[in-house]
Amino acid sequence: MKKNTILYLLLLVLIIMNVFFLINYLGRPNHKGPRESSDFIVSELNFNDSQLQQFKTSEAKHMEVMRRFGDQLKSDKDQLFNAMQQPNIDTKVIDGLFESIAKKETTKEKEMFYRLRRIYQICNEEQKKRFTEIIKNARQFDGQRPPGPSQRQ
Repeated sequence: MKKNTILYLLLLVLIIMNVFFLINYLGRPNHKGPRESSDFIVSELNFNDSQLQQFKTSEAKHMEVMRRFGDQLKSDKDQLFNAMQQPNIDTKVIDGLFESIAKKETTKEKEMFYRLRRIYQICNEEQKKRFTEIIKNARQFDGQRPPGPSQRQ
């Protein structure tokens, strides 16, 4: 009977951990997605009305371009997944899909660069300094997680 109690307690702990994970990592009802970064930039740089209008126009164009690339990438990756399930694989088709994906990813990175450049050009001199600082801080964690408590010195 004691073994069952331990199993029930472990099961309860696992259920609680899963609920916590689902709420904090998947649910995130307050997470705004891409708008969150735009709102952050606007609030940190204190854009005036003219700058804000330029920023909104630029962001709308940027989001449309990124959505289009996302759709194209999804299509290529769906084709790649479908090819994986085929009994025979045509390596030329697979290589072509990988090249297409790589080109689109490169183009997305270029678009991101030009987005940041457009924001920089909207800024006055003081805002440019602040924007550079924001980007520099963000780049420290690019591709990595911020250091945890045990990693900080």
